[in-house]
Amino acid sequence: MSLTINSFGSESIYSLFGGSSNSSSSIFGGLEASINNLAQIRSGSYGKLVKSYYAKYDSEGNLKSDSRVKSKEKISDLSGIRNDASALNKATDTLLAKGKNSIWEQVETEDADGKVTKDYDRDKIYNAINSFAKAYNDLVDSGQEAEGMGVLTQVAAMVTTSQKAASTLGKAGITIDSKNHLNVDEDFLKNKATMSYVKDLFSGTGSYAYQIATKASMTNSYASTSLADITGKKSYTSSGSYSLSADDIVSKFDQIT
Repeated sequence: MSLTINSFGSESIYSLFGGSSNSSSSIFGGLEASINNLAQIRSGSYGKLVKSYYAKYDSEGNLKSDSRVKSKEKISDLSGIRNDASALNKATDTLLAKGKNSIWEQVETEDADGKVTKDYDRDKIYNAINSFAKAYNDLVDSGQEAEGMGVLTQVAAMVTTSQKAASTLGKAGITIDSKNHLNVDEDFLKNKATMSYVKDLFSGTGSYAYQIATKASMTNSYASTSLADITGKKSYTSSGSYSLSADDIVSKFDQIT
């Protein structure tokens, strides 16, 4: 458990519990009748309650072993989901890359007779899409075993996106089986598919690959959050501010008492 506080001082302690240091009579709302000044806060039961509640955290902001309730199997599952999501994002990065790193730029080739032709590098494109499909399948398998609704929702949305695009994926030689896995027909993709069509499917903002990448990123985020909740690790928030552990809060509380 952690609380995000960007600038921590005595003012933060007051605002943390719903009040302002400029009005001692309203610091704790309903408790204002019994807590009227800072001296009472320093010696009162509320401070003891705060310290007792957060005593389960060590100086590093992690849950102490005697109070940590976690499943090694669950941690392993979440780590696997996060790794699979990262792998899928990496695979989509290759497909969505622009400029000199784009796999969609046509290249010139010269045959044995010296004839020069310009075409897509079909081997490179197939390898990239096949890697994408494998990473996608891994995340489908690991993600559907998750307990958290965040991960499950994103993986389900990913599968739904693919099902809705099944007919268009088929034109690129990609089919969806009963396990919701993507299967790539190498011969069809390399020799029969219209490559400009495949490019539209796997490159650019709003493309199929882009939509899958977005859901994979969200899956990674949810898995990381759940993992942090279980292990009690401190982490940076999405806004870049540092998540203070409960022990950090108690330390600050001690400084003003």
